[in-house]
Amino acid sequence: MFTRLAEAVVDPPAAVTDAAILLRRFNEPGGAAHTHAGSLAEQAVSDAAELTPEAAARRFAESAETLRETTAPADTVIAYPFVGSTTLAVIAETALTEATVHLLDLAAAVGGVEPSPQALAATRDLLIAVPDPTAAVEVLAGRAAPDAAVPAIR
Repeated sequence: MFTRLAEAVVDPPAAVTDAAILLRRFNEPGGAAHTHAGSLAEQAVSDAAELTPEAAARRFAESAETLRETTAPADTVIAYPFVGSTTLAVIAETALTEATVHLLDLAAAVGGVEPSPQALAATRDLLIAVPDPTAAVEVLAGRAAPDAAVPAIR
């Protein structure tokens, strides 16, 4: 995925410049999280059946190395499915959130390392920005039922 970033660069401006907006669009009724959930789940099960722990660790290490070596500015605009285009900063923020959520899944399932405090804080900050602000405040203040704002993502 990360090795194809150079091929994805497009002319500005980006259609989406905020990670919360990207996640909101993906997760709205009729969004990709709903319309593609079945096929994504099937693909994940298929991929997982063939993925060894060593290969998974190698994939994470290689992806991290590729990102460290990427010298493109954060405001570089790339083509992105379902929204047209976005910036590398939005993709990085979204990827950190995805990795953090899935690392929590893994830690709960088999134990081991948990996300860093910085990753958890960044993920919390992004996830709280996805739902309507008034609904989120009402839920967090105990004035509304949780389903008014959560889950923020599917």
